Amino acid sequence: MTQLANPNAELALLGALLRASPEQRLQIVIQGREDWFTAAERVCAWRVMQEMVNKALPVDMTLLDDGLRPFLPERSRAELVQQMGGMLPSAAAWAVLAERVQSYYVRRRGIAAIDAARAQFMDLKVSATDALEAAESALFDLHEKKEGVGMRHVSASLKQAYASIEESISNRGYVTGGLPFGFTDFDRCYIKGMRPGHVIMYVAPPGGGKTVAMMKTAWNRAFGRGDYDEYDRALAFAEKGEKHLNYLPCETGVFTLEMDDVSLTERLLITQSKVEIAKMHRGTMSRWDQEQLRKANQRIIDSKLYFEFVPGISIQELRVKARYAVMRFKLKLLCIDYAQLITSSSKSSQGNRTQEMVDVSKGLKLLAQECGVPVIVLAQPKQETWGHRAGLNAMAETAQLAKDADLVVMFGFWNSIKKQLEGLEKATKQAVMGEEADEEFEDREADDPTVYAYADIVKNRHGPNTNGKPPIKLRWDRDFFDFVSTNCRLLDGTGKETQAS
Repeated sequence: MTQLANPNAELALLGALLRASPEQRLQIVIQGREDWFTAAERVCAWRVMQEMVNKALPVDMTLLDDGLRPFLPERSRAELVQQMGGMLPSAAAWAVLAERVQSYYVRRRGIAAIDAARAQFMDLKVSATDALEAAESALFDLHEKKEGVGMRHVSASLKQAYASIEESISNRGYVTGGLPFGFTDFDRCYIKGMRPGHVIMYVAPPGGGKTVAMMKTAWNRAFGRGDYDEYDRALAFAEKGEKHLNYLPCETGVFTLEMDDVSLTERLLITQSKVEIAKMHRGTMSRWDQEQLRKANQRIIDSKLYFEFVPGISIQELRVKARYAVMRFKLKLLCIDYAQLITSSSKSSQGNRTQEMVDVSKGLKLLAQECGVPVIVLAQPKQETWGHRAGLNAMAETAQLAKDADLVVMFGFWNSIKKQLEGLEKATKQAVMGEEADEEFEDREADDPTVYAYADIVKNRHGPNTNGKPPIKLRWDRDFFDFVSTNCRLLDGTGKETQAS
């Protein structure tokens, strides 16, 4: 392994840490890790300097020597300090040095992973499938980001917290930092956006609109579209490179276990062209319909949307596929349809459905953290709650995932919960439903293509929910598999929330 180390680059990186500014030191400590260093003396020096940075202490050669005293003997300490004294590059060189040291570290880990994989493949007691999965996991682990910087004083993260607050102030009236949904009321409640590692659950009974909501969210992100006026203004700024860059279209991946990718693409064509599915299947489209279909086809080609049909996949295989897809296509958002169809290959889950779903729930949370992207997961509630407005108690097999999720949204038909809304105050109901507050939705024909759906935010770690309040109202164009927000304004001119109408 010695030929795959660069001692001079490691010493130079430590020297750059000595000469760097406090802000640069924090960046070095966040990006670096002690595994990069090959000698015990340099590992000790990194640990001591990392602790100094985390405690916001000054870092110099004298304090470093004092910090190393409990860990290294006099001779080793003197040699290390002398070597570092001869390696003091400019502070600006730290990024190049960090990349070089990390490159050697990745090569060492890669060779170790290959050796371990070879041993597994040679062991006939290990199945070929398990050996292949272990080899893939070990190699894709090389792409994982650093998990953290260890415990540090709160002052070290205070600056980042203030920066987030200042960003929110400067971008008042828009989704800040994370990816927007494109649905008006979703973005209002989740104003900081979908962020890396977040898990969002869309829950609905069969035919309740969860796939429609997922596809609309995926399309909004992959093509850069939203239901509110502020979205277009934010996108105009973003296209100029000025601000609101999170509104730009981004690479979005969909893993589907239920419908194949061709069926999802067909539904997307219908949504974008507004051509009825019956006309498409019978071939009775007018010239205008064919022109709309051609335009929709081109929009889909120009989008950044990726599909993969993975029927009967295990959570262990899905994690490997997700990491590979994120690495290859630079995905910024993942969608999974749906959780109850995922299996687990762990021995403890064999013949135990409850344990299997616990493995799936934990695996999906780990998937979001490993890939460093937000993940939207679909799920079904308990059958006895279908047609009723329920909370987290409606979760059955995916209860563990609901506990770990950052946002849980339940969908259904508006008219199915109208009686439950009658107990709310009339003024609140009027504000939510507008002039249609007294409309008898039950009198709609069963085949009426335009109905209303509700979206109930039953859990939200980063903003308000709708528990004890009227749910979000969406227009549901069933013939075109589309949800549309009933409110076209995210916030009013002062940045205050306005009620959906």
